[in-house]
Amino acid sequence: MISGRQTLGSIEHSLAELRQEEAERKARVEQAMRDINELRSAELDAYRELARFRLRGSGDGMFGRRIDRDEAQAKARLEQRELALSALRSQRNALTSDIAALVDKRRRLARERDAAGDRLDAILDQVDDRLAKDPAYARQQERVETARTTAEAARAKATQAAADRQEKGAAYEADRLFMYLWQRGFGTPDYHASGLIRMLDRWVARLVRFDDARPNYAMLCEIPERLEAYATDREAEAVAEETKLGAMSRAAATELAGEDLAAAVERAEQELTETAAALEALEAEQSELATREQPFLAGEDADFRAAEEALLRSLRSDELSTLWQEALATPSPEDEAIVRRLRDLDGRISAITPQIEADQADLRDIVRRREELAKVAQRFRKKHYDNWDSSFDNNDLAGVLIGELAKGALSGADYWARTEKSHRRRKRRGGAIGFPGGVGLPGSMGGTFPGGGSDGGFGGGGFGGGGFDSGDSFGGGGFETGDKF
Repeated sequence: MISGRQTLGSIEHSLAELRQEEAERKARVEQAMRDINELRSAELDAYRELARFRLRGSGDGMFGRRIDRDEAQAKARLEQRELALSALRSQRNALTSDIAALVDKRRRLARERDAAGDRLDAILDQVDDRLAKDPAYARQQERVETARTTAEAARAKATQAAADRQEKGAAYEADRLFMYLWQRGFGTPDYHASGLIRMLDRWVARLVRFDDARPNYAMLCEIPERLEAYATDREAEAVAEETKLGAMSRAAATELAGEDLAAAVERAEQELTETAAALEALEAEQSELATREQPFLAGEDADFRAAEEALLRSLRSDELSTLWQEALATPSPEDEAIVRRLRDLDGRISAITPQIEADQADLRDIVRRREELAKVAQRFRKKHYDNWDSSFDNNDLAGVLIGELAKGALSGADYWARTEKSHRRRKRRGGAIGFPGGVGLPGSMGGTFPGGGSDGGFGGGGFGGGGFDSGDSFGGGGFETGDKF
């Protein structure tokens, strides 16, 4: 068995490694694209030298000025691009740092919560023993049972009244003339018709004996509403009485432990909930940033395209093609040195280009895997699978399988299916007398705290309620067909 906290820790560790790999690959792509443009500028420099030997007069000057203009344009756009990239890089680094800080905070809080939870769990049997001998607690239990019985009876009456209302009211509601007068408020202060309309309405009322039927229908409508309000009030009273039992249980646990361990767990739970929400927001921001970075890393941003077009415009000009052909046809020692340099530059560009394409493809895959892994972590936290009582009987979830998920050899859906299949909730101690149904316990221990567990309401699961169990299901569980990663 491996704890939920350890499993989530492994997921987050793999996420951090993917973020680091993503940052390194982005840096490689950015540098390679700078290198290509620098090599193209170096090619232009070499052609300038070649022109000094092959061109003369005004043609040489005009040719050089055109190269200078194109190169200056490219340089300006690349400088502008570098500023934009630098801003994106700073934002990415800040996000990565903030995410890492929140992950560390979450781990610290989870350790504190679990340590306090373990100490509280260790004394729950003692709490039961103490409360079993407490007359005040016994009297409160009796009040709870009385309030529960009253609330259940009130709810049954309200349910029956609602059924009677539907059954017996059908005859009234089928009478269109009766409902016409009822909806107009005939016979009440809300009725405001006058003249001919009032005279005709009185005639209709006599025809359907409205004055006799209206009080009966009004009572039929009012009784369910009154009984519903009464039942709701009695249920609230029953919950309040049971909450007192929870408070007495917590007081006994606090006296035995020397501190309010339940409150310590709850504080950690609340901070964990807030931290998880902050993490999810930062991860969403990181995904949005990756989308904005993509055109830059693919060389599809406007500045890169403009710079590339300016450099290639000169490099592909007819004049340079002629210079190249002449240098090959009638070489001089100076020509040969420049030609060798140009061939070397061209070879280096040819070697870098496929590597950039491969890194860009790898980067897209890394981003996809990072986002998929982030969604697994988010779902893990939302389902409280890192709670104090959560564990897994498949140790590979924190080892081999998370490694395969991070590498893309296993899909998020497959990983999640195995996660849910192996998930277990451990049973806490006590429960025979103290903390009835978990009332008064923290949510991570199956109590009524909002961070996990039941809503503490009456009906459905009864008063209080006992948190998660091994059959816990959220919408069928797992990633379903059509989920996006």
